[in-house]
Amino acid sequence: MATAQLPQHHSSRSTTALIVVLLASNVLASIDQSMMNVALDATATHFHVELAMANWTVLGFSIIAGTVIMAAAALLAHFGLRRIIMGGLIFSACGSLLGLLSWNFGSMLAARFLQAITSGLFFPVISAALLLVAPAGKKATLISLNSAVIGAGLAFSPVISGVLLTYLGLRWMFVVPLLLSVALIIAGPFTLFDVEARENRPVDMISVILGFIGLFAFMYGLNDITKNLWHGVIGMGLGAVILAGFLYRQNHIAHPLLDLKPFRYLEFNWGEAVAMLCFMSSLYMSLLAPLYLEGTAGFTPFVAGCWLVVPILLYAGSTYIGGRIEDAHGIWPLVPSGIACVVIGLTGMAFASPARSVVFFVICCGLTYFGIGFVYAPMKSRDLELVPETMSSSASSIHSTLAQVVTSVASALFVGLMSSDSVRLMSQGVSKADAYAQGFSHTLFIDLGIAVVALVLSLGLVLHLGRQHELK
Repeated sequence: MATAQLPQHHSSRSTTALIVVLLASNVLASIDQSMMNVALDATATHFHVELAMANWTVLGFSIIAGTVIMAAAALLAHFGLRRIIMGGLIFSACGSLLGLLSWNFGSMLAARFLQAITSGLFFPVISAALLLVAPAGKKATLISLNSAVIGAGLAFSPVISGVLLTYLGLRWMFVVPLLLSVALIIAGPFTLFDVEARENRPVDMISVILGFIGLFAFMYGLNDITKNLWHGVIGMGLGAVILAGFLYRQNHIAHPLLDLKPFRYLEFNWGEAVAMLCFMSSLYMSLLAPLYLEGTAGFTPFVAGCWLVVPILLYAGSTYIGGRIEDAHGIWPLVPSGIACVVIGLTGMAFASPARSVVFFVICCGLTYFGIGFVYAPMKSRDLELVPETMSSSASSIHSTLAQVVTSVASALFVGLMSSDSVRLMSQGVSKADAYAQGFSHTLFIDLGIAVVALVLSLGLVLHLGRQHELK
């Protein structure tokens, strides 16, 4: 196979500038992904649609991003880091401009889909690039710094989106990612360079189509199952069959869209299961906590975002600290302790939400986010280091694909259930605040069960690693 000339050596100063721009690009991707989390209720009200329909600004985003992520490794090999990042910045700028000018719900959805292409490109590609340029012994630290920076973006995105939504209107939330996209488009040509040789690697369009249709059908069915059981079951079943065909094709073509070789490593699979189950709690917090604070406590999106700043900053801080600890000592007792914090935090929220104690609720949010920081990024770093370096971009794409699939599932499951509960209860004469509170409690116990499963799996993984170490 023909390959392009190897990238030339760059100075440490140039590499540092590259890392800064890549981290800033992931901040943009995190803002693109999370900016609607505080706006679901406002979107439903503004466009006169149900909460489940407004949720497609999150759910549809995840489906598009997930499809792009599956192609990210092949696109990176074909186009190189510089072109991928610049292309992603242009998609973000175009989507943000369309969102700023959107005239109906359909145009806003289209804006979100354009932004989703950026997140789908950036999350796996930047992680893979950081692994390649990281100094020896600092890979987990740099990956955790990347996650901490994304966490900081997640912390301030609700506040910025909230203040623009509250005082200027729904469309004005898109001005921040638009300005950041333009700034990075200006800086990109002076700082970006390829970090590995490009290849003439084709992108299998049949796999792209199968992946998109499969994800869409499965998530559409999951989102609809609480309103129409059989429609939901048929959609999920059809999606599962198409996705099975997608996976089969990846193992039987010369240039798979998503290289599945990392799944041959048991510890990679086990670690990803723990990471994704814990990530589910992170998504629960980012999607449902704002809805609770707005719908039950009666806060504006801006005030709700302000309440969540400290909990999410705790996540950013514990993510960086967790990476340092994992670099030095591994995942024991770091990961099980983090998941234990998640279980305790969610349990506390189960008591705080019916009592409508906002202060106690936010404290429990903080404990939950703090625990997630000790789990998700350290497990991601460890999983990516488990596979050979030649598979790092594929492993990163698998991780990011799973993250977007889990995002879609969490969005459809949690927001779909809460929407179904609130619509049903309000039709019976229950106030909006009470309906949102009951819907939140219903979904909370589901997430608590998921966190308990993650805790058990993490303890099993630690025991397995201990036995492996003794055998050596």
